[in-house]
Amino acid sequence: MKRKLQMALVLAFACCMATGASGVSYAAAPGVREIHAEDKVQPRYINTINIAADMNLKGSTAYCYSSVTAKRVCHISVNMELQRKDGDSWKMKASWRDSVDGITLSMSKSFGLTERGTYRVKAYFNVAGEELSYTSVKYTY
Repeated sequence: MKRKLQMALVLAFACCMATGASGVSYAAAPGVREIHAEDKVQPRYINTINIAADMNLKGSTAYCYSSVTAKRVCHISVNMELQRKDGDSWKMKASWRDSVDGITLSMSKSFGLTERGTYRVKAYFNVAGEELSYTSVKYTY
């Protein structure tokens, strides 16, 4: 009996979520879809399987990384930026670009830091016309 009640509650919840009874409305924002490292769930993509960007600090060197995997062979481009927090905004300290006709594109670059502060990596991806971006977590030097 207890198991049947649990199943009924799960089904009722699923039906409510499917019909939008939660009271939350979602609207698609035009332009680039932004994903942050803190996000728990990544949205479904049209041409893309997965995107990522991250960095690691060792001494005064920032090691930056970005990766993208497409669903099929297509033109992929990435613009990866190392950014430093300056007040309420982020300023670009270094930028790298790469592109390929294929399924995957990974980029690893390093940059010598000269200023203390908070840094992150932001990568802009274009996968067969689908524009996405990914922002890493913040690191303090």
